[in-house]
Amino acid sequence: MSQFDESGTKSFVAAGTIPQYGRVLLGSGGTITAAGLAEKEIGTALRAAVSGDVVPVRLRSAAGTHKMIAKEAVAAGATLYTEAGGKVQDTAETTAFQVGTALEAATAENDIIEVLYGSHGDTAAPN
Repeated sequence: MSQFDESGTKSFVAAGTIPQYGRVLLGSGGTITAAGLAEKEIGTALRAAVSGDVVPVRLRSAAGTHKMIAKEAVAAGATLYTEAGGKVQDTAETTAFQVGTALEAATAENDIIEVLYGSHGDTAAPN
């Protein structure tokens, strides 16, 4: 049976360890994992999880902004790209995808920052 969600949040079962506010990838079995560098996420986990946990995910298409985990120090207004471990960075690596714009600065790795999603597009970041 088809489902429909207009709340912007949907729950999934974790297939591994996922950090709170980490970008998550939907697998073919319907479970989620932390999204990697070259992977387009479906949204961000609203709480930390281990394998088997049910995790609420703020979907990428949800209105408003998202909290995300910075891989490095970034300036407010910086264009952000995908990074391993469900994080974001301002470095446009060859296989990374553009995520959006940092609405606040991060001073160090693992800072939680507010991000405005842009459109992912279908190609990796320019070199």
